[in-house]
Amino acid sequence: MMPDTYRLLGGPGSPYSHKLRAVLRYRHLPHRWIVPLGAFRGSGSLGEGTEIAAAGKTQVPVIQFPEGSYHSDSTPIIDELEKRHPGARSVVPGDPGMAFLARIIEEAADEWLPLPMFDYRWNEEADRLFCPRRQMAGWLGAVPEAELGEAARAFLGRQEHLRELLGGTAENRPLLQSTYDELMGFMEAHLATQLFLFGSRPSIADFGLYGQLSQYAVDPTTSNLMKRKAVRLFQWVQLMDDASGIDGEWSAPGVPLSIGARGLLKLAGEVAMPMMQAAVDAHVAGKDFQPMVAEIRGHGFKTIARPYQAHTLLWMKQRYAALDDAAKARTEPALAESGCLRWLAFRDGEAEKTPPYGMA
Repeated sequence: MMPDTYRLLGGPGSPYSHKLRAVLRYRHLPHRWIVPLGAFRGSGSLGEGTEIAAAGKTQVPVIQFPEGSYHSDSTPIIDELEKRHPGARSVVPGDPGMAFLARIIEEAADEWLPLPMFDYRWNEEADRLFCPRRQMAGWLGAVPEAELGEAARAFLGRQEHLRELLGGTAENRPLLQSTYDELMGFMEAHLATQLFLFGSRPSIADFGLYGQLSQYAVDPTTSNLMKRKAVRLFQWVQLMDDASGIDGEWSAPGVPLSIGARGLLKLAGEVAMPMMQAAVDAHVAGKDFQPMVAEIRGHGFKTIARPYQAHTLLWMKQRYAALDDAAKARTEPALAESGCLRWLAFRDGEAEKTPPYGMA
C-alpha cells in the first residue's frame, strides 16, 4: 500500500460504506475500495476468519489508515479525515451554525432512513427476491447457483428478523413509507434550484443522504418509486457516487436555507429526533435493546432501544451546547421552525450518560 493511501473495506448493500467512499472520492484522498469476498455468507457474524475480524470489527465500513490502524463508524471517521486533511474540499460548512444544521440532517439520515429501506427491502415481494441474491452475489463473488441460493435464503431469514426488531411492521409501515415520499418531494423541488443542500458544493449532509439513497436507488420498489416520482433525485444519487470533479462554495451566512435543507430538517425534528430521544430515555433508564415506543406524529412507533441512536442524539446535544451565542442565534429560527430545537437541550441525567465521541 502506498504510504498515503487509505483502504476502505465495505459491503455491496451497506449505505455507510458508499457514504464514506463518496467522501474519499470527493476529497481526492487516495484510497482503495475493497469488498472482502467471503467475509459474509448470509448468516452468523460478518468477517469471521477475515481481515475485518482480525481488526476487531464486526460491521462495515472499516477503514485502514495509511499507518495501519483500523477504524469503524462513518461519521467520526469523516471528522477524523477533516482533522488529518484540513481545509481543501472539506465536507463541513465553514460557518459553525450551518455546520451544525448539516450534521443534524446527516445524523437523521443515518438513523431514520435505514428503517423505511429495511421495510421495503425485506417486505416487498420483488425486493425479497432480488435483494438477498444481489447482496450475496456481491459478498461471495463467482459461486455456483446452489451456494448463492443457500446464502440468499439464510440472509433473507436473518434480515426479516432484523426488520421486525427495527420496527418494520404493518402497524408502522404507513409512517415509514410516508417519510420516503416526503423526502422525494422535498428533494425533487430542491434539485430544480440547486444541487446541494448548503451551497454549490456537497456537505456532510449531502453525503449522509446519498449513502442511504444509494440503496433506495438500487432496490426494486424504492428505485421504481424514485424513478417515477423524483427523477432529479435519482440522477443526483448517480452524481454523488463520484463528485470528485465538483468544485463550489458554501452558502453565505444569512442566506435563506435551501428547500431541501428545510424539508430534511423538518423530517429530522418531527420523525428522527423523537425516535432518538426515546432511545436516550431508555438508555438513561438502563433499558438499552429493550422494546420502546416513540411518539412520532401521533403514532406510537414500536421498535427497540438502540444505544447508538441514544449516543448520536446525546452527541448532537453536546455539539449544540458548545456553539457560541452568535451561531445559536443564526440557527435558532430554522431549528425552531423544523421542530429540532426542542430535542437539543440536555434533560436530567443525560449529560452524565454521554459517551466520548470518536471512532470505534
